[in-house]
Amino acid sequence: MVPAERPWRCFVAVPIDDELRAAVETAVRDLKARPGAESWRWTDAEAWHVTVAFLGATDPASVPGLGSALAETGRAHAAFEVTAGGLGAFPARRRARVLWYGVADPGGELRRLALAVAVALGLPEEGRFRGHLTLARSRERDGIDAAPLLDVRAPETLLRVDRLVLYRSHLGRGPARYEALATASLGGGPS
Repeated sequence: MVPAERPWRCFVAVPIDDELRAAVETAVRDLKARPGAESWRWTDAEAWHVTVAFLGATDPASVPGLGSALAETGRAHAAFEVTAGGLGAFPARRRARVLWYGVADPGGELRRLALAVAVALGLPEEGRFRGHLTLARSRERDGIDAAPLLDVRAPETLLRVDRLVLYRSHLGRGPARYEALATASLGGGPS
């Protein structure tokens, strides 16, 4: 008997373009040069994305169906842009476990897209959605005072939301690697 394949750790995200990545990389270089930066595990710039839904343990056999559901969701939503900019921390500046670069969503378009993805994939609807790029994670379990790092001027630019990607996380030694399993264009454009 062949053992079943172990579940994959999956999520759905909006990828970022090279222009946004380069702008944020400049701010991160400034952050890394500051005292206390060594208390953080910095994420790889090539892996930056805006997560809209976390699936967690996912049966590999369900991936084609998830890709189809994402494609249908993508066709139902037009592409749009949101403003990106500013630095912050979760859960709070004085006891941060995550440093992030924010995405403003005053019209709620990104939040509505995240909700549509959750519904399409049969996930629990998240009550609060905060679009962001994770820049670093605290090395301290209880968090770190991030206030000294958050006064760096982060670039303000636009994030083009024109596709959704279903990713598989590969965790282990070194930074996480993300494998694209399916891509869905918004508005029915080419994938």
